[in-house]
Amino acid sequence: MDRKEFLASMLVLGGAAIVPSVAKADALERIEKLVAKASGKKIDSRLTVLLSDIHICGELKDGKSLHYPYNPTSLQLRIEEILSMRPLPANVLVFGDVAWDYGLEEDYRYAAELLRPLEDAGIKLTLGLGNHDRRAAFFKVFPQYVQTSPVKGRAVSVVALPDVDVVMLDSLAEKPNLKPRQATTVSGEMLESQAEWLKDFLAKSERPAILCAHHPPKEMPLLEKVISASPNVVGFVYGHVHYWSKIPYIIRSRVPQRMVQTVSLPATFYGDIGMAVMETNSKGACIKFSSKGYWWPQPSDNPPKEWQRRVEDTQREEVNLLF
Repeated sequence: MDRKEFLASMLVLGGAAIVPSVAKADALERIEKLVAKASGKKIDSRLTVLLSDIHICGELKDGKSLHYPYNPTSLQLRIEEILSMRPLPANVLVFGDVAWDYGLEEDYRYAAELLRPLEDAGIKLTLGLGNHDRRAAFFKVFPQYVQTSPVKGRAVSVVALPDVDVVMLDSLAEKPNLKPRQATTVSGEMLESQAEWLKDFLAKSERPAILCAHHPPKEMPLLEKVISASPNVVGFVYGHVHYWSKIPYIIRSRVPQRMVQTVSLPATFYGDIGMAVMETNSKGACIKFSSKGYWWPQPSDNPPKEWQRRVEDTQREEVNLLF
């Protein structure tokens, strides 16, 4: 059974019959064609796509997500855009909140199928965790993160680009003994074990590093101490807030002028709708925001003029990180 047949068949999760909506959508046909065209095409190791807050709900009825039914379609449009790039990016990073709200296992299974065309085209996919995710369910669907994470019990990844290391940190502050539909902590955290690993990793590295997480750095006090002691940190990229922003982050260390450029990413969910494309070279990284609209809390056939103004104001937005 090929992928198309699999998606069109019934996927049974926990006793519930789930028919992914992509199986019935024209988008599946387009994506399959794009994957076929992309296979074997040139891949640029210095090109990376940054996505965040995809919020996929795997609980379906009549082939559509019960919650935020427009999210899979929005993500599919971003995937089509990525597969149409020439050259293709070598990496796609997703900055957490993969799941719609409570991090259910079916959310991750559905997200995995939606994202799979990227890997089918030869693009490496790296996922982070946000406050709407749950580690147990995530690790069950994506067990490779248990095997490869350098920090036990956390989904931490290092993506080695030709000119810089991109470190995806795990900022999920998951409360213990959570019930299946109980919300977890909204704010982020970094435990001592992860901070110690990061400090050691950066101290041993002679390469510049871009740190990443779902949450902004101000929500992780231990992180500032690590960055303060690590001059090779050249930037911090995060999601969570659903809008594009570029703000210098001042490190209050013994070197007063020390600052790190931060970048807040758009979502494929409500807020700024789009993605960012990062291109690196030996001197730095340029991150360009690709805006595809503004929604809150959902798409509208007749959007308010303020929404369109937001899109216009963020056109041609970019930021440069210096190595």
